[in-house]
Amino acid sequence: MDLLQLLTLFCFFLRSALSYLEGPNVCTRQETYSLTVRISEEQPYQVREYVWCLNFPPRCSKYKIKFKNVFKTQNLVKTRPVEDCCKGYTKSNSEDRCIPVCSNDCIHGTCIAPDTCQCEKGFGGPFCDISCPKGLWGRECQNYCECQNNSTCDPFNGHCHCARGWIGNKCENKCMEGTYGQDCLEKCRCENGDCDHVSGECKCQSGYMGPLCEDFCPIGKHGSECKSECRCQNSGTCDPETGYCFCKDGWTGLVCANRCPFGFWGLNCSQPCDCYNGASCNHINGSCECQPGFTGVRCLDICPEGTFGVNCQEKCLCKNGAKCSSKDGGCICTNGWEGKFCNKRACPDDLWGPNCQYPCQCNKENTEMCHPWTGECECKAGWNSQDCSRPCPILTFGKGCHSLCKCVNNAQCSPFNGSCICSPGFTGLQCEKNCPEGNFGEDCAQKCDCKNGASCSSETGQCQCPAGWEGQQCDRPCSNNSFGIHCNQKCVCKNGASCNPVNGNCTCGAGFTGEFCENKCEQEYFGINCEQICVCYDGHYLGCDPITGKCICRPEWKGVLCESNCQPGRYGSKCDQICNCKNNSSCDPQNGKCFCSRGWQGEDCSTPCKKGYYGIGCKQKCPEVALGNKTCDHITGEYICPAGYLGLTCEHPCPIGKFGKNCQNFCSCKNGGDCHHVTGECQCLPGWIGNNCTIPCPSGSFGMNCSQHCKCLNGGECRRNDGVCRCKPGYTGTQCTE
Repeated sequence: MDLLQLLTLFCFFLRSALSYLEGPNVCTRQETYSLTVRISEEQPYQVREYVWCLNFPPRCSKYKIKFKNVFKTQNLVKTRPVEDCCKGYTKSNSEDRCIPVCSNDCIHGTCIAPDTCQCEKGFGGPFCDISCPKGLWGRECQNYCECQNNSTCDPFNGHCHCARGWIGNKCENKCMEGTYGQDCLEKCRCENGDCDHVSGECKCQSGYMGPLCEDFCPIGKHGSECKSECRCQNSGTCDPETGYCFCKDGWTGLVCANRCPFGFWGLNCSQPCDCYNGASCNHINGSCECQPGFTGVRCLDICPEGTFGVNCQEKCLCKNGAKCSSKDGGCICTNGWEGKFCNKRACPDDLWGPNCQYPCQCNKENTEMCHPWTGECECKAGWNSQDCSRPCPILTFGKGCHSLCKCVNNAQCSPFNGSCICSPGFTGLQCEKNCPEGNFGEDCAQKCDCKNGASCSSETGQCQCPAGWEGQQCDRPCSNNSFGIHCNQKCVCKNGASCNPVNGNCTCGAGFTGEFCENKCEQEYFGINCEQICVCYDGHYLGCDPITGKCICRPEWKGVLCESNCQPGRYGSKCDQICNCKNNSSCDPQNGKCFCSRGWQGEDCSTPCKKGYYGIGCKQKCPEVALGNKTCDHITGEYICPAGYLGLTCEHPCPIGKFGKNCQNFCSCKNGGDCHHVTGECQCLPGWIGNNCTIPCPSGSFGMNCSQHCKCLNGGECRRNDGVCRCKPGYTGTQCTE
């Protein structure tokens, strides 16, 4: 058994031993009890001591009182409070509460207090042993009960036991107001009503509802039990008790069905209207409702010009300066006009004056109307002057030329509607945007054709080349003698070295080195960047070619490596054996082993260098090539360039003015045109077309390939290369419009 089980069992026995009483009828009494305790006390005793003194011998005796603790037992009488049942009560069988004790048994009832029985229905007497038929009482049931309202009487003494809701000796009285139930001991809780004296049910006053009559009738209901419907209209509310209507602002009448009378508004129609010119006001908020022809907060203002009617919402239809009635919109015509809307001329189209006696002087094509009374010309949009013969001045447009153009970047503005006609290189509603990158010309419709990262003019499409490039499409690198922007810097490379067209750096050919390729390879070195080491027999040669690495033999020595003094093609001690080496190669004078010449390899030197290598011993790498998938000559390392290209690795197109194989053909393009470096086809400057760029742009066009349209007006002609207008006498301006 573990510790927890031991503790639980101990608590159970402890509670059983103590057996606390609960509930009513528990009294407390003092109980005496004895308690044996062990106590201690100090008990004195005498002790003899010796001290030094002047006697002989020099020791004297002395007595001293000391104490010691002594223990003994003692009985104590104490009191303690003890719970016990009060007089007339005893403990229940479970000994946890006190129950009453009756001296005699309650035959048909229950003992509810000391010697007091509560009888079952139909029984009475001190011991609940008497029973009589309904309406009778007494030992012999000889007496008649006098209890009223369905109440019963005690069969022993005739006392009335009143039914719920009744009191009195004979149960003749209802419960007093505010009480109900058995013996009228319950208190009513109805807030706005009376309660039933029997059940306590609330009977609500008119206008209230709910279990305790605490709620008003819902909106739209009134009266007893909220059963009656409200008759109030226009959101009016009714008194929940009487049903009387409380009207919203602007309404009146028995059921709130009538608007406020003219001139009044608001709650109970008590506010007078503050409106003028015969206006009424809104019956709810008092805002003025103006008569036709008037407006404003208080209807003090006449309708603005051009409007009429209620709230001035109608638009006048009167024409030609006629006045419009602010009330009904009727037109009052000015001189020279007639008709309902004053839109009919009083004179024929070409005449004017009080009697239509004068002819009109207006330019018919540009005129909307000749005034029938004054003869004044009303010009169409885009035209001006007395007779409508001149277009709007520059930067103006529209009717009367009163509107200002908003076009930018030298764009042409239509004098009729102000729409912008952009100059080449610009776009947008107001020509405010440059052409997107890669486009140029009118409406930015042309595609730039510039190469090598060059930018193109958004107006003409002309390419603006980066450093190292030239040509109309920037597709030609600078010639070998120049580099940089516009190729205007001179190369300083020596000994046939290649000059970088962008920055002028020198790329040395085989056999040379240095910043400007001014130095030959040092003795014993050759080839590109002088990286190859000469392979010749020691003491047999004078040196090696710095470009090819070919050994330069002493007079008495021969062979590829200056290895033999035999005649070419022979070997052996007497030079009488024939070498089996191909392609001008030589052989070892003792054993005939082949020493291959430039570009060859193998036992008999019959195999060319493998792809990508060339020269003596096939040790030199071909220069890297950017154009095509080809390799260099296995002997010299040179490339055979396709038509239109040249250079050590065919990296350069033909210079300007030449084309074709080895760039040997001359271009035939005129007027500054350039030809394609491969085909020789002419690429003309702006303003020219034709096979040889000899045909100027036709009238009305200009620019690259004559693809842009001139915008010069009034007979002006445009320059064929850039479209600049050349105006006829009497006109000026960017488009000859002034």
